[in-house]
Amino acid sequence: MLPDAVFSVFVIRPPEKEKINVYAGFVADVTYGSLNNFSAAWRLWRFGRSNRKAVFHGFNTGPFFLLVLRLAGVGKLAYSVRGTMHYNTRFQKLLRSAIWNLAITGRSRFIANSAYSRDVFVRYLPRVKSQIRVIYNPVYSDRIRVPAAASAREGLNIIYVGRLTEGKNLFRWIDIASDIRKVREDARFNLFGDGPLRNRLMEYSRAAAMEDCLFFRGYVQDLSEIYTGADLLLFLSEYESFGNVVVESILYGTPVLVADIPSMREIFRNFPEFILPAGDQTAKSILDKIDKPDELRRLTLEAAKEFIARFSIDQHIRGLQEVYDSLD
Repeated sequence: MLPDAVFSVFVIRPPEKEKINVYAGFVADVTYGSLNNFSAAWRLWRFGRSNRKAVFHGFNTGPFFLLVLRLAGVGKLAYSVRGTMHYNTRFQKLLRSAIWNLAITGRSRFIANSAYSRDVFVRYLPRVKSQIRVIYNPVYSDRIRVPAAASAREGLNIIYVGRLTEGKNLFRWIDIASDIRKVREDARFNLFGDGPLRNRLMEYSRAAAMEDCLFFRGYVQDLSEIYTGADLLLFLSEYESFGNVVVESILYGTPVLVADIPSMREIFRNFPEFILPAGDQTAKSILDKIDKPDELRRLTLEAAKEFIARFSIDQHIRGLQEVYDSLD
């Protein structure tokens, strides 16, 4: 969508053995760094030095590697902020903020994927306030077809899509699934994705006697059939800077119910019906909502109309082009 541009990619970490390499067959040239920070930094410095006149767009690389690019003489630098956890300890906060201040200049540009992630980052680094803008993730494109109406099917299929990792509240997800199953014997639950918590979650599911209705499906590359075959996406993450999967689900016509966190309130600012109350009433609220499937579907189709424009690839490309132009 930027036909006049030539793209090259530097991936700081090389692909892991026997893991999916998302850059395999990529249309742009790809250079890999190293698992060792200093080797990766040296290779990035060389890459930056040889391309220092180009526009560099960093994705959540952190301040250390950003500083490497500045030391390599890169002058046109945009940086996409992803996530809201920028440090774990006070020492880490002080160290990283010092490196950030060395790495960025008045010409640097920052892109946040939500107003929430922007505000968190600005509180952490106030000096970037005038250099950061929100450009929503490009979720909608022509490959997505919003169904006019849902096809009838038996049972209740509730899914989760995402990493099986800390912060996603997946043990609580299984608890709620168990509560729903007690009331809806036709309910089944499918978790799509992989991550470090997989084995622990499987053990937890077995302990809750959910093996016959709760299934771990692993990584799936094409999620279109997953969304369209589900009755509900249940997303209870404790913190998110955005939330691609909830937008995707709506765009495919599948209702979602989400935890009451800032990024979800931003996404569903005009559709608060999709946001669940916190506390012990979560399972009851879910059951109340799924007992009114027609209303959920109606709201989903209304939200999809808004999301098609708000989270389109076109709005994303326009925003990127403006940022790149400002670097010149």
